[in-house]
Amino acid sequence: MRRSIRYVLSAVVGLGVMALTVVVDDGNLSLVAMTPLIYGTTTAFVLDNVETIRTMSGEGTSRKVGMLGGGIGAGSTIGLFQQSFAAGIAGYGLFVFGIALVTAEVGGQTDE
Repeated sequence: MRRSIRYVLSAVVGLGVMALTVVVDDGNLSLVAMTPLIYGTTTAFVLDNVETIRTMSGEGTSRKVGMLGGGIGAGSTIGLFQQSFAAGIAGYGLFVFGIALVTAEVGGQTDE
């Protein structure tokens, strides 16, 4: 995918999630302000590594790590959503951002 299209899509996703957060919970401005950064960057990483994501699904030990990470991420996200919607959105975005970073790193290692 072309870099310019990837960045436009990333900006749209980041601003869309921020708009949803403002509509639901406009209490904490600093959390709302960082939402487009988290989701925009995550979307850019994911779009840049689509092939790596497709090839990684279903591998042996990665399922155990995925289950552990998913459980911790789900529990943490529920706790953050109980504090505020904006905190939950930021927490979930950071969880997915971590997944995207690891995927980008694995994709970079397989390209070498």
